[in-house]
This record gives sequence, C-alpha cells and structure tokens, in this order.
Amino acid sequence: MQLIRCLTFVLVMTSIIPCRTLAANVETPPIVAVSVVGAPIANVKIETYGEVKASTVSRYLSVHKGDRLEQNAINQDYANLVKLGGFRPRLSIEQDPATGEVTLHWIVMAKWLAPTYHPFYIEEPLSPPVEGVGFVVKSPELSSSGSNLAVSTEFTRRANIARAEYTIPLRINPITGRVSEFLLNTYGAKGVFRASQPYAVDIYSWSTAFGANYLNRGTNGTQYEFGLVSARSTSAKPTYIVAPSMYDTFYKPARNTVLEAGLSHACPGPPTQWHPPYCYVQYRARASDGIGALGATNEFQTYTADIAHYTRVGSSTIALHGALWRSGGVLPTSYINCAAGLHGYAKAWCGTDAQILQAEYRIGDALPGNLKFFLLGETAASRVRGGDQIFAPSKFQWHSDAGFGVMYRGLRFDITHGAEGGRITYEFQGQLF
Repeated sequence: MQLIRCLTFVLVMTSIIPCRTLAANVETPPIVAVSVVGAPIANVKIETYGEVKASTVSRYLSVHKGDRLEQNAINQDYANLVKLGGFRPRLSIEQDPATGEVTLHWIVMAKWLAPTYHPFYIEEPLSPPVEGVGFVVKSPELSSSGSNLAVSTEFTRRANIARAEYTIPLRINPITGRVSEFLLNTYGAKGVFRASQPYAVDIYSWSTAFGANYLNRGTNGTQYEFGLVSARSTSAKPTYIVAPSMYDTFYKPARNTVLEAGLSHACPGPPTQWHPPYCYVQYRARASDGIGALGATNEFQTYTADIAHYTRVGSSTIALHGALWRSGGVLPTSYINCAAGLHGYAKAWCGTDAQILQAEYRIGDALPGNLKFFLLGETAASRVRGGDQIFAPSKFQWHSDAGFGVMYRGLRFDITHGAEGGRITYEFQGQLF
C-alpha cells in the first residue's frame, strides 16, 4: 500500500509540476556575437515587468554606456540579476550599422508569486531548517533602494513554517557579484520529534520568533549571515527525557534570546550538475548562543556542520555526505537535534547531539535523460548529554540502512532496508545532498 501511494504521488507530481521547477534548471547567459565583441556601448535600456523597477535593476549591472561589449561582462551581469536579484532577465543587443555602436536592451521580470522550493545549500545559512515546498508572495518595492516585504510558507509532511520578512538591500557590488542585505523577520513554525520510547508518539512543538539579520551573498554561491533572534517555544507533550542538559518545553515554554552566525557555499549550477567539473563540494555551518538575556528561561549553544563532496567515476558520481549537530548548556526540547534524512527509518535519531554519514553511487548521472538510479548506504547516531535512560543514552548509538533510489524528472524515491525493516521514501531533487 505504501508503494502504491508513493508511485501515485510521483506520477501526479510529475504531471503537474514542470521539470524546470524540480530540477532548478538555469537559463544560460545570452551569447555575444563575434561581430559585436569590443563594440562601444551607446546606451543601456532597462524594461521591467512585475515587482521591480528599472532603478533597482541598474544597481546589479556593471556594464554601462561608454564601456566596450565583452562576453565575460555580460555573463557577470546576467548572473547578478539571476542569482543576486532573483530576476528573470533577457537581453537583446542592437547595433547601429553606421557607427558600429551597440545598445543593450535588458528585459527583466520579477514575479510577485513563486514557489519556495530551493536546494538545501542555497538556502540562507540561518534559515529555519524546514525542507519543503510552499509559496512566497512579494510586495512591490517600498523604497528607492529596492526594499520589499515578502510572506512565505514551507510545508513538509509534519513540519511547517510561515514567515514574513522585510528586506533592505544595503550594498550591491556588480563587479565582484556580491550583495549585502539587512533583514527584519518573524516566523511561526511547527516541528515534530518522533519518539519511540517510552511511548511511540509524535511530539509536536511550536515556535515563534522575531529577528534581525545581516546577510551577504555572492554569485559564486558563498554567503554568510549574522543574526539576533528572540524566540518562544512550547511542546504538545513531554519527551520524558530526564537529563540536566534538557529543558522540557511541555511543562513551561522556553523564552530565548539567541545570537547566530552562519556560513554556506553552494555549487552555482542546478542539482542536475552536482558532479565534477561543475561541482566538487558544498557545505553549510551554523552556530548559535542562547545568551540568557531579556527574560530567557535557559542558556544553551548549538553548532551544526554539513558537507557534501563529489567525485567523478566515468559518467557516474560518488557522493559523500556528513553532518553533525552539537549543543551545550540546557537545550529546549523543541530545539532538539535530529539526524534527519536517514531513509530506512520512520523516525529521526534525536538528542542534544546527533550525526549522520551517507554515501551514494549515482549511476550515469552525467548522461542525458530523465531517469536516474542510485545505490546508497548510510548511518546515524544521537545521544543526550547526561542521559541515563534506555531511549536517551549518554553515548552515541548508531543505526544504519542501505538500498537504492530511482529519480524521474527531479522527483526521487528510495527503497531502503534497516534494522526496522524496509521503507520507501520520496523527496525533490536538491533537498538532499
């Protein structure tokens, strides 16, 4: 029955979601004809549609009137508009046969409604860790700098988030391809901890937060972020974990003031190109400190690191992935660390600390075609600092599984077997490593 539901889901989603959305295909920059390379630029025109103004688009362009036309410069401006501005640009190049000068005509569109699906490493390094699909609604520009208000949602099977964010672009450097932004945001989220002992239950938690962040992004995929967040969290049921390192948010809500810092690097191409020579390594790291100020109920620290490495074997790829979650102080149970992503088990392995190792052999992933196959193996472990219960041990306990996966047009499902038997899972390409 589970296999039938999964196959039905794959067929339905494949029919209603374009391949462009799932595979995150990237449009290539326009090609500059050899006959106009080096020609002087007489004018740069900007035509816009949707929620963007010409004055904002011009801040992302390094090529101006009086410059010479070069392919590399056009590539840079195109990348600035797509990767930094989030726009959909087109360019036409018109040459005056009498003078030999050219006019650049940029046509740029910014949608007010778009899906929020993004590959994991492309997300902001301090974004709430909810991997799902939803929508974002953007307002018209509210200032001359291009500030805007956006409301977004993301949904998974059990965890959901709704977020409102006001973005103020601070500085755009089109030459280096970097932009810095100041963000004011608030969100509400529902999470879940799947306990198996002493009772097999889903323990839901709810969090609300207000924060201010500084984000610096580049076209090369590297970004870093700093933030200050005030958060409140509570849980629907107790975890029954008794340890000096845990604060159970069922008995009393947790209030925390948190300083955060994050760094990430994503491959510039779409997930279909997550292999050499386009992609060798991706990573994401984050540290937070619940400093105990402004009426906080407890103090804690969390550290996360996630890295994926890709090695070419003919037309196939060996992909290795590792992640770890560590904490200190007294961690709220609604912030519990889970080794998510283990295919062969219905529950994640959670505690104050967790870690995961995964390996995949992606067969012929560099070859054209919509159908791909994978061989995979993985293991994960968790612990509770100071814990002495069977279901909350103080030492790491490892769990492993192995299996194979099939992907069609960006939708992937895996069949794996672990200590609890066989299991089928599905996900969108790019939400894994």
